[in-house]
Amino acid sequence: MRWIALSFKQSRNRAEAKSQLDIDALYELAARYSPVVCWRQDQHLEYAGWLVEVHSSFRLFGGAQALLSQLWADTEEFSAALHLANHDTATGAWWLGKGAPARSEHDFLDMLNGDETRLLTLPLQVLDCEPNLQATWQQCGFVQLGDLWRLPRDGFLKRFGGLALAELDSGFGQQNKLAPGLPTHQPTEIFEQEEELPFHCTQLDLIEHHAQVLLEAACHWLKRKKHGTRELLWRFKHAKGEEALCLRSAQATDSHALWGRLLHHQLARMQLDEDIRSLCLYCGHTELLPNINASFLPDPTEGSRNWNSTCDVLRARLGEQTILFAATESDPRPECSIVLQHTPLAQTHSGQTNKKTGKHAGQHANQHATELNHATLASSTPRPLWLLPTPKPLQGKSPSWQAGGPWQLLSGPERVEFGWWDAQPCKRDYYCARDSNASVVWLYQDLLDENTRWFLHGYFA
Repeated sequence: MRWIALSFKQSRNRAEAKSQLDIDALYELAARYSPVVCWRQDQHLEYAGWLVEVHSSFRLFGGAQALLSQLWADTEEFSAALHLANHDTATGAWWLGKGAPARSEHDFLDMLNGDETRLLTLPLQVLDCEPNLQATWQQCGFVQLGDLWRLPRDGFLKRFGGLALAELDSGFGQQNKLAPGLPTHQPTEIFEQEEELPFHCTQLDLIEHHAQVLLEAACHWLKRKKHGTRELLWRFKHAKGEEALCLRSAQATDSHALWGRLLHHQLARMQLDEDIRSLCLYCGHTELLPNINASFLPDPTEGSRNWNSTCDVLRARLGEQTILFAATESDPRPECSIVLQHTPLAQTHSGQTNKKTGKHAGQHANQHATELNHATLASSTPRPLWLLPTPKPLQGKSPSWQAGGPWQLLSGPERVEFGWWDAQPCKRDYYCARDSNASVVWLYQDLLDENTRWFLHGYFA
């Protein structure tokens, strides 16, 4: 195995540390070379950084030297405080990054030929252990790791404890059950960030300026996951409570420009009576974005993306009810089979839940209607697009399908019997017919009614 350490010395001042090195950007760079990226931090918070296992990626990048050379070039964008080293073990690479980091690309490549000798000459300060142990070793005259490694194991274990021995064993490739594991870093499943305003005001343009900072962080988080979202939840907090704002997109996206435009139009419609003190942005449901390959030919999906963007802007400027999308529900009852929602139907895996807990997440859980399986419907059962809001009872005599009568039978009957377990049971026979005005209508006979009355339910275009 081959591990690379991307470590740095932490500053006690959080603001200064954040300005020196972007930890998230460093992780994004490390994830380009391997899916195994682990976070490590000394117990005294002096050193921190990422450990990357790259042996399985050598063939992809053209060999070990080619991978290390490319990684060295990519890390030049970061500050000089970044320490790079590589070794056969993760702890060994961590020690080298703290005690003898690579000063040039040649040093970084030369570590490929290193062995235990390079580790034996490191100072004792690279060990992550208690300060009293460091003081004891100095009093005993120990200076390098080799001085400790050559001691008898039984005597070392009795005098200095099992944790220090486990640290040594993990660096030199020896198995030790007390050695801490390195869990692979996983990006967070949800995004939630709050920012306190430096002033309290109701001016929407100033609030929007600070909201863009949170929006940029959310879009950056989505890009790292290679996911997009259809919904962003905002909370504008003031002294008496908070104002909620939900931004919706017809398609999953990570575009900062699109979300920024929707936020601008939505804020223009808001009226704030109280001074806003802080902003909170939450994103709990994401979708994997498809890979888009460039082509010289026109993209057939470009029109749908432009249409979705136009719908998003119209809803943001004119209100949520301006544009609604129709979706099918797995319910044979015609009045229950079509639902209207703010966003198109999202294909989600069963069992995918929102991991955000609490009242706020429960109120805004992303719920989509279930797609109707059209394979279960017979091809000879036409359904009208125009359904009456309430079925209209037919006046007079019941329809008779005699030749020359007022009703001409076209197809039917189609039996719909459903919902006997809930409060809206139905048992109907549906017919397609032509009335005296030559209109194609949809009729049904209610078999649950004592008089088995007839109703007009819809018209065919």
